[in-house]
Amino acid sequence: MHMLAVTETKGFHLDPRTKLLLMAVVATAEFLYGHTAFMLAVALIPFILLLTNRQYKAAAIFIVLFVAALVVKEIQNSIRFHMVVNMIVVLLVGLVLRLFPAFAMGNYIIKSTTASECITSLSRMHIGRNITIPLSVLFRFLPTMQEESAAIKDAMRMREIQFGTKKFWQNPMALLEYRFIPLMISVVKIGDELSAAALTRGLDNPAKRSSITRVGFTCYDAIAVVISGVMLSVTLFIIKW
Repeated sequence: MHMLAVTETKGFHLDPRTKLLLMAVVATAEFLYGHTAFMLAVALIPFILLLTNRQYKAAAIFIVLFVAALVVKEIQNSIRFHMVVNMIVVLLVGLVLRLFPAFAMGNYIIKSTTASECITSLSRMHIGRNITIPLSVLFRFLPTMQEESAAIKDAMRMREIQFGTKKFWQNPMALLEYRFIPLMISVVKIGDELSAAALTRGLDNPAKRSSITRVGFTCYDAIAVVISGVMLSVTLFIIKW
């Protein structure tokens, strides 16, 4: 009889519960204090975590948009825009500054956490299956949807149906038709298949589940929480001083 080996993750890896804690801190802190230095300190948390997970493109896009929003926030009072333009600018700046750090943390959590780790951690927190089952489906749904979207994009490129081509200018609505309709059909199909797969694997079984994925707190969790807390506390102290 062969024993299943316990899966261990090497290198810098946080426990899913620590990730949820940092997610709550980032999502809450951005709405508590509107000082530029403090908002930048909060944004550094998901930025550094994205870098540790080697999500360099996502980290670069996030920090560039966030810094640009900070710059616009600082100069918008000295530059007079049209009323409509000013409303759009304020809305976009507020969206980036207040919500993008949480979105970046969510991107990091989804990319760095497997469905098995998520279910095991939530079960240890005594969270009901009415939450764990949808989350397990979500963790498998998003990567699958991204792969399906990339496949549809490649198919459109082969048929030369993309922005800027001759076929696009002849029929611009074809871009929406050939991109979003197959994607919506695929989304519905993927959701049904993943839901059926989750039930087939016995996720709705009331018995206690075992897992070959090792989940637990390590020194990396303590380092991440301490550094984040110290960075935010020091920034607040310097601002108020």
